[in-house]
Amino acid sequence: MKQINVALLLYEHALASSLSLPAEMLSAADNFNRSRKGPSTQLTITLAGQSKEAVSHSGGILIQPHCRYQQLDNIDLLILPALWRNPIPVVRRNDEVSQLLRLSYQRKTQICSVGTASCFLAEAGLLDNKPATTHWYFMDAFAHRYPEVKLQRAHLITQADNLYCVGSVNSVADLMIHFIEQFYDRATAREVESHFSPEIRRTYKEHSFVEGEVSSHGDESVIQAQQWLLEHYQQHLDSTQLAAHCGLSVRSFNRRFRAAAGMTPGEYLAKVRVDIAQGLLKDSNLSIAEVAFAVGYQDSSHFSRLFKQLLGQPPSSYRKSVRGKLFSLPEQTP
Repeated sequence: MKQINVALLLYEHALASSLSLPAEMLSAADNFNRSRKGPSTQLTITLAGQSKEAVSHSGGILIQPHCRYQQLDNIDLLILPALWRNPIPVVRRNDEVSQLLRLSYQRKTQICSVGTASCFLAEAGLLDNKPATTHWYFMDAFAHRYPEVKLQRAHLITQADNLYCVGSVNSVADLMIHFIEQFYDRATAREVESHFSPEIRRTYKEHSFVEGEVSSHGDESVIQAQQWLLEHYQQHLDSTQLAAHCGLSVRSFNRRFRAAAGMTPGEYLAKVRVDIAQGLLKDSNLSIAEVAFAVGYQDSSHFSRLFKQLLGQPPSSYRKSVRGKLFSLPEQTP
């Protein structure tokens, strides 16, 4: 029988939803797999805390740990729940978490941080010179506090070795589908996916940044430029400076970029910005003007025109359509 050991860490002010959703999805996977194949797997989910006392989570929810951090052993997947608002005070008070993470990383345990819990990995020094993401609300503060981390602002999921970061609770569902396929099989993953909002799911591959992967065109100078644009999408595009950054003349840079990417640097940047704006329109309550500003546009009217040009509908209509998918009930047939 295949043993699958998953641990969820408990600490104050964490979002209970970022614990319950992964646990429910993994439990559903194990139940479905056992219904098909019999007792071929055994999933164990352990809640670990600094002590054996119940931990108060965001919303006043108390959760009782099964064991202390130090008692964890033989873990296949370690999940760090998201923190509400500023995570730094909680990170500073939980040095034992950093110690556990360093040990788990050495043991090749797969570690997944949700939202601002990526600060635990960064504080432990595990993300130095590695790609990572965090919740959009905390990205600027994260970049300032951890300059050695290669923050991927345009990606909701990153992977570097056995370290995974997801930007939000919604995104952890996409990553769980990836782990379910890894622990069980594709059929089990698809079954679980069908029960957890399939209309809004995106695959792990679709929106993840995996360290070591490169774009399919293979032009390293263009890849370097694309990566710079992904990481600095809020900044004004200066083709002269970007070309120099890649060691090319402006003319050669523009020619090679179009040949490799099939679009100009400006068109690529616009696509990146609109992709990020889609997530903000779906998952946040920012106004259209605030979304425009968040992705690098001072003029919300220009942003709206560009959004409609690329997606066929203005931002306001897009927001209504995706939120309709999230919250509307199916029509009743007589």
